[in-house]
Amino acid sequence: MRGFILKSIRPADVQNFRRLQAAEGYLELEMFEEAAEELHALDPAWFAFDQTLSLQLRVLAGLGQSE
Repeated sequence: MRGFILKSIRPADVQNFRRLQAAEGYLELEMFEEAAEELHALDPAWFAFDQTLSLQLRVLAGLGQSE
């Protein structure tokens, strides 16, 4: 997630950030199910970020196109 800045980093934050990066990578490769799995594993609090919601919408759109 380009331009995404964390002010304080905890181990759980690092894991969640890696999941977001993985989801973005899967999206670029059009691996929508894998991206959805990464987002599903995120801490629910991370869905308050616009970037996370944007990724989720892109995953849902991709899953809809692949069916």
